[in-house]
Amino acid sequence: MWFQAFLPILTFVAVALVSGNNLSACVGPVIGSRTLSKRAGILLCALGFSMGLAIQGPSMTASLDSLLSSPTSMLEGEILLIAILVFVVADLIRAPISLSMCLVGLFVGLDVANGGSVKLFTFEIVAMWAAAPVAAIALAFYLTRIINRRSNGDIWKRVRALKLILILLAFSTSYVLGANTLGLIVAVGGFSPLSLLIAIAAVFVGSFLLSGGELKRVSQDLFLMHYSNATVTLLTSTVLVELATLFNIPLSNTQVLSAALFGSGVSYKTKVISVWPFLIIVSGWIITPILGFAAGLFL
Repeated sequence: MWFQAFLPILTFVAVALVSGNNLSACVGPVIGSRTLSKRAGILLCALGFSMGLAIQGPSMTASLDSLLSSPTSMLEGEILLIAILVFVVADLIRAPISLSMCLVGLFVGLDVANGGSVKLFTFEIVAMWAAAPVAAIALAFYLTRIINRRSNGDIWKRVRALKLILILLAFSTSYVLGANTLGLIVAVGGFSPLSLLIAIAAVFVGSFLLSGGELKRVSQDLFLMHYSNATVTLLTSTVLVELATLFNIPLSNTQVLSAALFGSGVSYKTKVISVWPFLIIVSGWIITPILGFAAGLFL
């Protein structure tokens, strides 16, 4: 019974942490390029998170029901608590993790520990996880080349157009992350008008108070990119995560964004791209769900 009382608190903490951590990937380009001020960029992202969570987030309940045979308030509380601990530890040691992947691993591990079995839907999710980065790399690679081939003409007019597109894509990327990742978190605690209000409050707290370090780092890194690279990576991420959300499949926004960034980078013949950092990120995609599964199975 006491787990039921703590579910709103655990949901608030989890949503706040994820909002603060992932905001930089959504609005780093528009803030780093000074297209928007820091405060305006954070507000844009928080609104995107909230709208995605409210409009499409409830559909992620179907994903939870497909992965867990008989969810209870105690089980849901354990899921959120373990996810928060894993997320905090990974953030402290700067390990590349995806909370979506961690949660899915937890769902499956807990279900198996409680006498369930690995379901077909789990294999569909894993297939999506394998296909999405490949699709992101290919899509970003060709889109970047197409944009750069058509870069002739008034460069300042082109930059202004790309800045406007970046604002729209920053919002859309925030929207799909709110619908997919944040929707999955709130689904664990159960969607209701009260839980939705708590989650939206957590979005604004996390966005404005917990995003400083990540936002500074990523916005500076992305500012060093061409506007076309940033545009392509955000567009690719938005399309693929929204597609996954339509099928109620949890998909990491940072996973697709990282793959798209790599694909956009290798599209330049005259640039040398370091593969090692990308391989470290890929290893995180493999390790994270395994750690989540082990935590659910043994803890």
